[in-house]
Amino acid sequence: MIQNSRKTRVMVVNDSRMIREYLCNVIRSHNGFDLCETARDGEDALRKLDQADPDLILLDLEMPNLDGVTFIDKVMTRDRPIPIIVVSSYGDSGDDKNNNIIFECLDSGAVDFISLPSDSGITDRKKTSQDLIARIQAVSSAYPDALVPLKERKKESPVTCAPLYHSGNRKMIVIGSSTGGPRVVTDIFSKLPANLPASILIVQHMPPSFTSAFARHIGSASRIDVREAKEGDLLEQGSAYVAPGDYHTTVTQSGTIHLDKSPKRQGVRPSVNISMVSASDVFGPNTLGVLLSGMGQDGAFGMKMIKRRGGRTIAQDSTTSVVFGMPKAAYDLGAVDEMVPANRMAEAIVRILGEMESERKREGMQQYVR
Repeated sequence: MIQNSRKTRVMVVNDSRMIREYLCNVIRSHNGFDLCETARDGEDALRKLDQADPDLILLDLEMPNLDGVTFIDKVMTRDRPIPIIVVSSYGDSGDDKNNNIIFECLDSGAVDFISLPSDSGITDRKKTSQDLIARIQAVSSAYPDALVPLKERKKESPVTCAPLYHSGNRKMIVIGSSTGGPRVVTDIFSKLPANLPASILIVQHMPPSFTSAFARHIGSASRIDVREAKEGDLLEQGSAYVAPGDYHTTVTQSGTIHLDKSPKRQGVRPSVNISMVSASDVFGPNTLGVLLSGMGQDGAFGMKMIKRRGGRTIAQDSTTSVVFGMPKAAYDLGAVDEMVPANRMAEAIVRILGEMESERKREGMQQYVR
């Protein structure tokens, strides 16, 4: 992990001279960063990689000679994986094909994606620059284990999830995720059984143009039905719902989805806290909170409320989190029952659901005996 006393060495790979210069100026503007090298395409970057020795790479997607996806594959098979943030206007169109390529990059090992609006004014450029600086700071200290791409993790033995049956107690899982989380979410859903006795709400910090494609991406790897949540959706057992970008997503007492655009919480919308608190209001001890890699503290209070109302909570551990921000905030608040590595999350979810069902049955039997 990069030491605080050392500047973060950043390499910029982009075939547009204008965007390359913009990104270089962002790096130069921060005294904690060192612009170690630039490259015009993937082949140029690979030639310069060893000498440049970057701690982090800002990468374009669509380039001549060697595209971004292929470049990521080559970098992630090296002895020392390097954190890669995809920085491109590729996803600004909202085109499904483009979005699918971005999710392919995340599965291949890229840790994050920042969309550069094609026509941005001074305010947009300033906000993008601030966002980029914050993510570089967060991602540059990632543990090497956290950078292993999803396609490499799939070579591990799959988690065996025994079939689960329930006696009528409806259960609710809320998964909160941000930077570094999307590929973990995909990995979880690739391992969960089809007959999971719970509804699942996924709250991923992601722009509005991506959440629908993200739901389809997860669903393509899953035995569970996954869709983007819509106003009034009835929560069904064995189904998952992705909170749409720019909407807080809550659970109503009648077991339906409610979307609203009330003010952002901790700078984000959707808010993991809001979703977790509403789920625990409705489902009480039958709520499971899951908090994955991400910047900031969103989800910590929500996890605390789930525990307070008798539910269970798990969070991604430090060594597999690209950014150990949200899980750490929840842990420091005393809101986490278990810290779990990314590749064991699905197994932990199934096991805990089984434990929750057993607890409910025991409580029912005790009340019957009385």
